[in-house]
Amino acid sequence: MKEKSAIYIAVATASLLSISPSHAAMYRNSQGTGETLIFPFYSTENGNDTYINLANPTSTHKAVKVRVLEAQNSQEVLDFNLYLSPDDHYAFAITATSEGGSKLITRDNSCTVPAIPGDGVAFRNAKYAADKQISEPPAETDFDNTSIGRTQTGYVEIIEMGQLDPASPPIIDTVGLSSSSVRAINAAAAITHGGDGIPANCDILVQAWSRSGGVDGVWLGESRTTDLTGDAEFLADWDGGGLYGYATVINVPQGTAFGYDAVAIADHVSATASGSDMHYKPGDIRPNFGDSALDTAAIVSINGVAVTLDFDGDYPVEATERIQALNATLMASEIHNDYVTDTAIAATTDWLLTFPTKAFHVNGTEPVEPFSSLWTGQAACEPSALSAVDREESTATTLPDEEDPDFSPAPPIPPSNPPENSDVPLCFEATLVQFGKEAAAGTSAITVGVNAFLDASDGWATLSLLPAAIDSTLNACDVDGDATTDVDLEASCGRGIDAGEGQLFGLPVVGFAFQKYVNGDAGGAGVLANYAMATAHKSCVVGSGTSANQC
Repeated sequence: MKEKSAIYIAVATASLLSISPSHAAMYRNSQGTGETLIFPFYSTENGNDTYINLANPTSTHKAVKVRVLEAQNSQEVLDFNLYLSPDDHYAFAITATSEGGSKLITRDNSCTVPAIPGDGVAFRNAKYAADKQISEPPAETDFDNTSIGRTQTGYVEIIEMGQLDPASPPIIDTVGLSSSSVRAINAAAAITHGGDGIPANCDILVQAWSRSGGVDGVWLGESRTTDLTGDAEFLADWDGGGLYGYATVINVPQGTAFGYDAVAIADHVSATASGSDMHYKPGDIRPNFGDSALDTAAIVSINGVAVTLDFDGDYPVEATERIQALNATLMASEIHNDYVTDTAIAATTDWLLTFPTKAFHVNGTEPVEPFSSLWTGQAACEPSALSAVDREESTATTLPDEEDPDFSPAPPIPPSNPPENSDVPLCFEATLVQFGKEAAAGTSAITVGVNAFLDASDGWATLSLLPAAIDSTLNACDVDGDATTDVDLEASCGRGIDAGEGQLFGLPVVGFAFQKYVNGDAGGAGVLANYAMATAHKSCVVGSGTSANQC
């Protein structure tokens, strides 16, 4: 154990001792399975397609929310309910539309509500339709950020909503019962695949969430009551977890592809939850990361020591407590990874940084810790400090002196948020930090270039989210999200969250580095010379009680 973290670990361990053994605590599962999965990136720009794969290797019948969010402000562009039987696998693709947006297509037979049509479902921009400012007469500050093109990049959330009871008597199957030749089945049996690979009857799930002839289906009727969920034929007690997933971003014209594993959060749901606590109707924005069925405690690794932090009572709103617990599992003070921009192999590297909870912090009237800026309709920028090291241990000797550094390409940051120093601005829920002169991932709408900072074409770098490493001034706010004059960074929303008797510093972030190469010596007709790979970010987290705000 490093001495600089000893005080914090002692405090956090004491917090652990105060939690009853029966109290669940969420954690980021390095083994890749959980109740919540986060796929940090999809892209349909410039010939990209993204393939999402989700598996249920457990013995339970699961109801799952599939939610697709655009990259700039995590606004929902599509969601639906998915029902997985034991050992089931669900796959879908996200691809471009002729209108310049994206759509979801699938050839999978697993049950969804609504059913996915054969030609797919186009993504929608309704949730960000207010992101514009149009004056009369027109002003230089006017903007319109409502284009369907925003749906070309983003990420995907998978949240387990509940578990069906295979022993339940049929309740939701009410169609055809007047015929003696038709036998009702329960929902668990309905979603189970037969020898032909097709579920027994997906239609009864659609009917359960529908209104026909003025009569509500069973689940829709239940959702109109105070519990807001469909409960019939679900287990009484929660029995979730075990989902895993992975994604592939492929560009056929370029002959490149890279894959990555979804981030898994295990024990995300409170131990007291029922098996249907989050089974909301399709089209509802719930469940989300503030849902009342989720836990307020998190297990976090500090210098290799697992400590449990309970946020219950630390924040004035229960939803905030649950979101901050999830933040703790994703918190990073520094991120490390490699970059390669060697022109001899036409190498390019992008770092993806996705903040899956950021929208909960930046869309109100004041920012909520640990984020410090509000969404303007175009951006919500957070500074970070880049430090690059070449492969011979040398660091950059100079950084740009210009007031506006000459990024290549120029970062797509609104004029009201220009970089003021050598900090790297991270302005979106999912931001790509571009190390080469061209984008590796083939996307530009959410990219910020850092090529001007690099003295060497190949090496590794650290992106620091710690207050002490950042030149920019971070806005201060308390845990209520109200403005404060407190200049103590440890008590501000400039990168700290209260965690019981201590604090964690940084931002909740997931992602990876994407590298692409071209082999110019590959010979022969039809030989592909393009290659790509993704490597997960390495990170550390700092807690209060350290002698310095460094990992």
